[in-house]
Amino acid sequence: MSICPSCKAVNPDSHQFCQFCGTKIAVEIAIDPTLNLLGDVAIQPSSVPTRPLNLESILEEIKIQVEDLASSQVVSDAEEFSEEFSKGFALEEELPLEFNLEDFAAVESDVESEMTMVVSSTMHLQDLTYAGKTDVGIQRDRNEDDFVTIFQTRSINGKSQISDRSHRGLFVLCDGMGGHEGGEVASAIAINSITEQFRPFWIDTLPGEKKINEIICKANQEIFAKNETEQRQSLGRMGTTLVVLAIHDLNVLIAHIGDSRIYKVTNSHQELKLEAKLEQITRDHEVLNQLIDLGVEIEVARARPDAHQLTQALGPNHSDRLEPAIDFFALTEPTLFLLCSDGLCDNDVIEDNWRSHLLPILNKETDLQTGLDNLIELGNNVNGHDNLTAILVLCEPSTNFQKYDDTK
Repeated sequence: MSICPSCKAVNPDSHQFCQFCGTKIAVEIAIDPTLNLLGDVAIQPSSVPTRPLNLESILEEIKIQVEDLASSQVVSDAEEFSEEFSKGFALEEELPLEFNLEDFAAVESDVESEMTMVVSSTMHLQDLTYAGKTDVGIQRDRNEDDFVTIFQTRSINGKSQISDRSHRGLFVLCDGMGGHEGGEVASAIAINSITEQFRPFWIDTLPGEKKINEIICKANQEIFAKNETEQRQSLGRMGTTLVVLAIHDLNVLIAHIGDSRIYKVTNSHQELKLEAKLEQITRDHEVLNQLIDLGVEIEVARARPDAHQLTQALGPNHSDRLEPAIDFFALTEPTLFLLCSDGLCDNDVIEDNWRSHLLPILNKETDLQTGLDNLIELGNNVNGHDNLTAILVLCEPSTNFQKYDDTK
């Protein structure tokens, strides 16, 4: 583990920037001294660059582990695999210390395989596609919404580098408020501030909860300072809602302030005939939910004229009063994310139409851009009273199996 010289936080050795404060960590990327082959059997480092690969010893240890954990039939299969696998490779062949299991996966036999044994499986993010669009709506004459989509991939595979292939994306949506030269300014400030603060984290990982809270609060302070400088009062104070979706391979970060939303749609078990699912993974910061949390009955809370008034927004108040909602989770199945402003999701538009407008995108029956255009059109037809903005992000995790074929 590496200690950040600035905030003293503990970070994994592989990180070049602190996940809490973003400071550069002075570390050198080194080759992992132990390589995990066929389970938990580790090959110890050698004093010479190359050395014979003792597969017999490795397989003998595998046999011992199998005997401890499996039935006699499984043991029999392992013994058969051990014998045949040993025939397939020259044990005296020298391999570089930094070899990759993929090198073995490329070895093929001309003889028809009678048994396939899975050596390892690694879940990874196979693909990520996205699209974003904003529309002024049919009743407004200016658009106070703003958004940004950033996506990068990295691929490293060299003798002196740790093998790495990673995907990362940052998707931010804001719905501004405060009138002319107010809402659009606030949303633009928030987008630019958050995007810039995320830059140090592109190399290693996502920022931690403490850091993402600092990022949001700093964006808030920039808008708040402009309100103070321009002496804006009451409804004239500019502000904005915020939703953030950040993805680093299978790791997902969401954060939000206000009533813009993030939904996700999943449908990974069609073969089991399980129902597809829509989930709103943010919870609106508004009077309605605040009253419900205080024990007020839903019907009573909904009847209030201020039920949908925001209880949090970026900009109007000092960051001491801000409480961003932040969550982390991992992708385990194909997932379609929707980030949207309330101009799209008002009046249960998403809840009532997701099967016709979102599920076909997840199932690849409709391409992403066409689906996004259809969604904005739907929002204008049903609502249209406000600006509409949406970002669609389609994530496709995949399990990569590496196999050995034993042939006879």
